[in-house]
Amino acid sequence: MFFTATPVLRGHAGTQPDLYLCWNAVPTACAAIDVVVHLHGFSQQGGAMPLAEKVPRSGLDLKSRGRPTLGVLPRGNWIRHTWYDFPALLDGGLDRLVEYAVAQFAAGGGLAVDRLIVTAHSGGGMPAIDAIAGAGRAPDELHIFDGLYGRDPAQGDPLRGIEIVDRWLSRRLTCEPDQPGALRIVYIERQTGAFSRAVAALITRHLEVAGAAAAAGLARRYRVERAGVPHGYVAAVCGPVLLADPAGDIDWSRV
Repeated sequence: MFFTATPVLRGHAGTQPDLYLCWNAVPTACAAIDVVVHLHGFSQQGGAMPLAEKVPRSGLDLKSRGRPTLGVLPRGNWIRHTWYDFPALLDGGLDRLVEYAVAQFAAGGGLAVDRLIVTAHSGGGMPAIDAIAGAGRAPDELHIFDGLYGRDPAQGDPLRGIEIVDRWLSRRLTCEPDQPGALRIVYIERQTGAFSRAVAALITRHLEVAGAAAAAGLARRYRVERAGVPHGYVAAVCGPVLLADPAGDIDWSRV
């Protein structure tokens, strides 16, 4: 379902509608729901991009997910050419978007958010990192699909945002195993390899601190891997698999 003139996204330049919501089977008496927020990437249509363009490749396919879940796809802010970002989601804006989306879904109110999942593709990857930095509620799961663009530290350029991922991992892993989370990164070397491999090193370090027993159970949920499909299809292929099971294996041979 599409929505127009979303108050949280008022400052974003671009077309209407500016918000898409989808959901799976949600029991009538449900008191809490999971929420998945997906941030899209660039568009060859520039500022004229219809949000519907991003739905099929977002990976927001909830059919195989066993938990009642609401999918949220906001339209980004058109900057220039093919580029979008998400300034409205900074400094608590992600929390406000989730609150607004749940209110639209549950008009009667009273529906709590159980698990929060943030996914992002391409140019939505770095805005997702920035958004969780200022969120009141950190996501339980973070899935980035070929979206961790950054300078190569071997060239003397720091990877902006790596410290945000480090802090999130530290907080997230202190909640295990009672509230299992996940960090799944899928990348293409020539585009997002440096940052993605740096995150892999962070995961290794944090799992070592957690201890061998804990790491054995968490390694499938916290991992970085190379994509087996072209850039434009990474989210569409990986999203449904990981939303069904964040520890799931992506079978690239069947794509």
